[in-house]
Amino acid sequence: MKTLLVALNAKYYHTNLAIRNIKLYCRPMDIELLEMTINDDLDLILHEILNKRPNLIGFSCYIWNIDKVLKLCEYIKKINKDVLIVLGGPEVSYDSDDLLKIGVADFIVLGEGEATFKNLLQRIHNGENVCDLNGISYMNDGKVISRENTDYVCLDDIPFPYDGEDISNKLVYYETSRGCPFRCSYCLSSLDNKLRYASIEKVRDDLEKLTSMGAKIVKLIDRSFDSNIKRAVEILDIIRELRCDTVFHCEVNPELVNQEFIDSLKGIEDKVQFEVGIQTTNKETLKNVSRNPDVSSALKGIKLIINAGVKVHVDLIAGLPGDDFNSIVKSFNDVYELNPDEIQLGFLKLLKGSSLRKNKDIYGIRYRSDPPYEVLMTNTISYMELHELKNIAFLVDKYYNSGKFKMSLRFLLDFFKEPFKLYKRLNYFWVKNGFYGKKHSLNDLFDIIYRFASLEGIDVEYFKDCLRYDYMYFTNNKAYPDCLKEDKKIPDEVKSLLRDDEWLKCNLPSAVGMSNSEKNRNLSIGFFRHDVLNMEEGNVYMAFLHCDNKTYCVKINV
Repeated sequence: MKTLLVALNAKYYHTNLAIRNIKLYCRPMDIELLEMTINDDLDLILHEILNKRPNLIGFSCYIWNIDKVLKLCEYIKKINKDVLIVLGGPEVSYDSDDLLKIGVADFIVLGEGEATFKNLLQRIHNGENVCDLNGISYMNDGKVISRENTDYVCLDDIPFPYDGEDISNKLVYYETSRGCPFRCSYCLSSLDNKLRYASIEKVRDDLEKLTSMGAKIVKLIDRSFDSNIKRAVEILDIIRELRCDTVFHCEVNPELVNQEFIDSLKGIEDKVQFEVGIQTTNKETLKNVSRNPDVSSALKGIKLIINAGVKVHVDLIAGLPGDDFNSIVKSFNDVYELNPDEIQLGFLKLLKGSSLRKNKDIYGIRYRSDPPYEVLMTNTISYMELHELKNIAFLVDKYYNSGKFKMSLRFLLDFFKEPFKLYKRLNYFWVKNGFYGKKHSLNDLFDIIYRFASLEGIDVEYFKDCLRYDYMYFTNNKAYPDCLKEDKKIPDEVKSLLRDDEWLKCNLPSAVGMSNSEKNRNLSIGFFRHDVLNMEEGNVYMAFLHCDNKTYCVKINV
């Protein structure tokens, strides 16, 4: 019996860990993998699947691909009703009854899939009854039969998932643990509170293999990397020992961060990135979603990580029960003032199986019926308020998270009492001028924020120098935005310094030995009416060198 496991990933460079784990766990069964994306043409995906002539097809189901998966199931059954279809993943584990009744699948795997899928394949292959098999749902005489999954897989029994693959340009997912110790009511991970760990020896071996294969980014999908500080430190020590440029992305709980954890980051600041889900700083809302209301510890933990020099991405969620517009504003300001690298203002999703979805009426939560089941309004926040927050989330992503407006945003903040007010005013400007819904280049974004500042009564000449610094530091594009174009010529005595190796050795050593053509490509000089680095008046020139994925900046005194 030929089995095909299919993953429709969100993007082409993503990898699906689940289908790899299942294939390897089921060895030596005949299983083939097919990975495509949700952006691929549906007919192309359908042909690719059927062209492999499988007897059984397993789909990995998530909120981002479920619509396409169900369409594919419908078409496959219409073309060949004898093909068995098995669905698995978080998007179907808690909705098996409805899915089975519409006839899109023969079996649904509930929860953790490796052992269940292997047992199911063996039963089908041997022509055996599945009536006593745990972890599946199926139809029998018009009724849905479901048996919960009661067994957990030993993570050490799952082989290394990426053997023989070219993963050098992929986002690689890897897990060192399963289960979550927390009970956040909006999250499906809260339904699995039994923590299981892969052995440190297996983790070490697997990470060594991933780095030797050229993985650039490895995302650990552990639900809370620091739930066991001692073990987290051991893994960080393994990362320290690896001789590679691989970056490891982990999700951490800031309340658990302590000095031992911070000390373990020394020397590997560029090798790790942390995602921190604080969600809100409203204590009552945190209680409503079964989270620890110790906000001060969470904010302190985030600040400790930031101060340690590690890249930090902080998540906020708008639409949580009890949060109103003002409390979300406060949460935004609380996080913004910590100065993390990125802030994601997301929106509540009522996931199937989550306890918050079951209790939605208590909080007057209304949400979209289609994936990802996003909140429309609650008892405490209106649709129009959420829409305004969506606009602001967009602006934060374009300006703050891009990292290309750091000095400009810092300067603008001096003219507003709090960070949110800056983005609220900027949003008003975007709405008034009809900027939303249109594509904007980086140059457009510079011109727009310059126009915004000029209408806010801000010192635009100083602000223009901030913009010029940001543009020249974060890009090597010499086709400047309109707001930065000017006739000022760079004096020959300034240009000549960039051809003087002795001067370069002292000021821009990375440019020493470059040919003139390389310098022309990688070096640029800007004239500034203000010394923005020292916040002083006075004409200065600055040279910017872009090489080795870094930017070097030096002032030129003439």
